[in-house]
Amino acid sequence: MSKNLIYTTAINHNTSQFKNTDYSEYCLNSWKAWSSKRDIDFLVIDEHDDRYKFPVWNKDLIFETVGDKYDKIIYVDSDTMVKWDAPNPFDLYTDEFCVVNDRASLGWILRSIDAYGKFFPEVKLNLDEYFNSGVCFFTKQHKYIFDELIEFYKNNSKELDIIKGVGKVQTVLNFTLKKNNVKVKLLPPVWNLFSIHKKDMFKHNWQLNEDMTPFFIKYSNIWHFTGFPIEDRTKIMKQVWDQYKGYYE
Repeated sequence: MSKNLIYTTAINHNTSQFKNTDYSEYCLNSWKAWSSKRDIDFLVIDEHDDRYKFPVWNKDLIFETVGDKYDKIIYVDSDTMVKWDAPNPFDLYTDEFCVVNDRASLGWILRSIDAYGKFFPEVKLNLDEYFNSGVCFFTKQHKYIFDELIEFYKNNSKELDIIKGVGKVQTVLNFTLKKNNVKVKLLPPVWNLFSIHKKDMFKHNWQLNEDMTPFFIKYSNIWHFTGFPIEDRTKIMKQVWDQYKGYYE
């Protein structure tokens, strides 16, 4: 058995307007192919746990699912895809909790920090530290963080479930790592390229016009299709898979 694991949550749920499976199939296709070629285990959590109102919280249950079988674990959102020849991310860290800094929408981030800050009055979280939780690298030594997240939701579920428009698990994880003084390693954006449209990474070098390959394909390893309507996400992920699926074979 591999000592490393990549996992995602891909859950259809009645609280979501769109089915997760509308777009997650392209995520799963890419990660399954990439992991299989490198003898890395890949796990999909597709059953909702009734402790939670919203399925996004299921990502916190990983250690309840796998125990201590894996030395290193990577979580990826189901709206991500990995490039077919991406290097092995498990080589990037030892004992750190690895993430990518998020400054895609400063207004949204500040509102989210304000909304969840009341649960962590002793913690000051600033923009320089704030990260996107759609891709996280960690180890089995971080189990206590996920235990704390499960307990946090249990104790605050009624208040958490009525917070709208500022995300759910991401900012809570930011606060929890800061609260526990966890050693965090910020990775370059190539390991979680989100808000691709805002970075103009869907485009190519039109001035030379010698290579039509979009920048996000050429220069990043994990593509995170977020920050735009889900209808567009599904369409774009399908287009990417249909065009490049031959490289994964």
